[in-house]
Amino acid sequence: MKSQVWMKIKIQRFGSTEKVPVLVPARKRSCLEPWVIGLITFISMIVLAVCVGLIVHYVRYNTRKNYNYYSTLSFTSDKYYHEFDKEATTNFTEMSQRIETMVKNAFSQSSLRREFIKSQVIKFSPQDPGVVAHMLMIFRFPSTQSPESIKKTIQRVLHEKLQHATGPPKVDPSSVVLTNINKTETDNYLSNCCGTRMGASFGTSDRIVGGQEVVQEGEWPWQASLRWNGVHRCGATLIGATWLVSAAHCFRNYKDPAQWTASFGVTINPPKEKQRLKRIIVHENYKYPSHDYDIAVTELSRPVTYTNAVHRVCLPDASHQINPGSAAYVTGFGALRNDGNSVNRLQQVKVNIIDTKTCNEPQAYNNAITPGMICAGYLEGGKDACQGDSGGPMVSSNSRDIWYLYGIVSWGDECAEPNKPGVYTRVTAFRNWIEAKTGI
Repeated sequence: MKSQVWMKIKIQRFGSTEKVPVLVPARKRSCLEPWVIGLITFISMIVLAVCVGLIVHYVRYNTRKNYNYYSTLSFTSDKYYHEFDKEATTNFTEMSQRIETMVKNAFSQSSLRREFIKSQVIKFSPQDPGVVAHMLMIFRFPSTQSPESIKKTIQRVLHEKLQHATGPPKVDPSSVVLTNINKTETDNYLSNCCGTRMGASFGTSDRIVGGQEVVQEGEWPWQASLRWNGVHRCGATLIGATWLVSAAHCFRNYKDPAQWTASFGVTINPPKEKQRLKRIIVHENYKYPSHDYDIAVTELSRPVTYTNAVHRVCLPDASHQINPGSAAYVTGFGALRNDGNSVNRLQQVKVNIIDTKTCNEPQAYNNAITPGMICAGYLEGGKDACQGDSGGPMVSSNSRDIWYLYGIVSWGDECAEPNKPGVYTRVTAFRNWIEAKTGI
């Protein structure tokens, strides 16, 4: 329906102005009826409530938390307890790996395959008959599940699956005991184990080029800085609560332990912990300028407190050999380029083990590498230790993610030059000497 609207229009007719009616369409009403608005509001509120409910449900049932357990498991073996009672030995590692694999397989073949994170044997104890394995187990479950039902499910799976586990060793599934522990207790147990990283990112001597800064505290908790009258001179590696291992040449002109301090942490200043040295023991056969027997151990004035940031590395058996091509890491506070200055923040670099024959080629070190040395780096150069890294660690982990000290930064031709990889004191060659001096 149209309504008439009068408008004043000029009409040039005989000079007069006339008013004429003009038909204009009326505007349609744009507002909705009240009942329509109410219906839309009601539906919107229902949709919003459903969305909120779904989000709450998802968060509640998909938020997971860690559940840690201390567990014991009895077993019998053709080996005697004393053959693997000492941590980090080959027998200890092999037996630990067998038991951890059994536990992993038990859960991977069960309904808990997604919840199981890892297990780690921390020690063995004697039992008549047999041996008891003490281990930590970590799971991740939805936070809505009750701790008691989780524990019962874990025990049931272990009891059922371990009955069919193939040895050696022969385990007793009925002997499994689980105890809930929190993160602090877990860290305390791990602190008693060597080679664990709980924070859980390398001419002449003294040299890390091509590496990167370590940004996380506890990344390499065994790294120490040795300082003469407060000035960083060398690196060192914590191997026990009161013992460090380093390079002999670091102490060639600096023999007074009272002038030395050892600091720990990812920065030299401020350190996480600092201690004075009580004693310095340089290998009896070290004679400068030779690079042979470039090893020393130092005793701290008091024991360190093991934490996520300060922790000891494992020492390999004397008979153990790391294969050429294996990956290792070198860490230190040394210079980032040849003839540069030391840095305040810890650096790391990944290197590869190089076989002695290649390292002794004429274009490399021309037969200067002896059985007490090991080469690591890259023949093309680019990554290496550098001045200030001397005495520091070259470490590598095994399949259990346990870290071992295989080399001590010793010497090389400048830093990161082609065909001139870093040369390290071979720790396995001096393993018996370390034990004789430190008892470790």
